[in-house]
Amino acid sequence: MKVYSRLFAIFAGSCWLAVSALGEAVPAAANKTAVEKGFTLTETYEGSADTDGFISDINSSAGYVFNPHFSINMGVSYLFVNPSTSKTGTTSASGMGNPSLGFRYSRKGQMLDFSTGVNGAFPVASSAKGLSTGRVTFDWDNHFAHGFDLFTPFFDFGVANSVPDTRFLKRPYTSLGTLAHFEGGSEMDLGDKFSVSASGYYILPWGTQEIFVRGKKSSPGSTKGGVSLTRDDGINLGLDYNLTRFVDLSAGYSYSVYSVVNTVSFGVELNVASWLRKHRGE
Repeated sequence: MKVYSRLFAIFAGSCWLAVSALGEAVPAAANKTAVEKGFTLTETYEGSADTDGFISDINSSAGYVFNPHFSINMGVSYLFVNPSTSKTGTTSASGMGNPSLGFRYSRKGQMLDFSTGVNGAFPVASSAKGLSTGRVTFDWDNHFAHGFDLFTPFFDFGVANSVPDTRFLKRPYTSLGTLAHFEGGSEMDLGDKFSVSASGYYILPWGTQEIFVRGKKSSPGSTKGGVSLTRDDGINLGLDYNLTRFVDLSAGYSYSVYSVVNTVSFGVELNVASWLRKHRGE
């Protein structure tokens, strides 16, 4: 009963944000950013820190935007794991993460903007270091949003067989086990440079769950158990700053209600493809 109460609270909160935006804002004329067709290439450095330590990664991502609806993306990351000195049984570790391949379909509508995508990761990284589950993992994600003058309420839900990392939270483990994930909230545009966001999230696993602790040094391998291993819920707060046409900066805060953990995060993204187009005079 407690599980469904938390899920309902997150859904109700996202609906309240949407109603608030409808009451306070007028419809926007058009999306300010046009879809840039062609090849995409980005380099990102992200990290998050909490009482378990500091985890960061350098992510290289390449793809192709066929039209306003269809796109494909491939990526690979290199991770750096620095556990807290108070966390016994772990040590610093680094290595390549699992390469990924994703497909996404998007459509803008008068009432809702919708996108759906499937992303798969392939077991190349070290499971002994906790950087991989040793199995193929997938995530099917669905995103609903509607933009107003200042606010863009949104709701996400998906099904996966591994708890996904987000830009707000690099988890101290990788996992294997079926689950659903939900997030609802709103973004607020503060001008051409700044935007902020607030949301609530919920992870609802079922069946046997398995986790691989990142940086585990004693008895490398996984821990198996029930849904309590990966269940989670909490809030996310984010700040984005468009430094230049090619560089985006972000900062975030996440609070896990279930685990009672505070996490701060950051991100630096370089749009390499856009930079190359400018220097080629396109």
